[in-house]
Amino acid sequence: MLLKTDDLRIVLVVMQAGAMMEEHHSDGRISIQVLSGAIRTRMQDQVVDLTPGRLLALDRSIKHDVEAREDSAFLLTIAWPSDQELIGLKHRGYGS
Repeated sequence: MLLKTDDLRIVLVVMQAGAMMEEHHSDGRISIQVLSGAIRTRMQDQVVDLTPGRLLALDRSIKHDVEAREDSAFLLTIAWPSDQELIGLKHRGYGS
């Protein structure tokens, strides 16, 4: 993790070609910015291919997966919700 504060997380994620993060969601709004390689993410009925310089933003609780189509690195930014916001969310945590 590059940065962790009460309301923000920034994580450098590195994946080998063919690696997969199975479907999951975040309680916070996220952005994915590819630094190198190529990744594919699927959410609902949409498939998005991302290459260096591309940015994808997702609202909270959007289920998605991530597949590395090449050796890849990307920045994952999470706008972490406040405790009050977390209490009101239908889905809590990661990976569900």
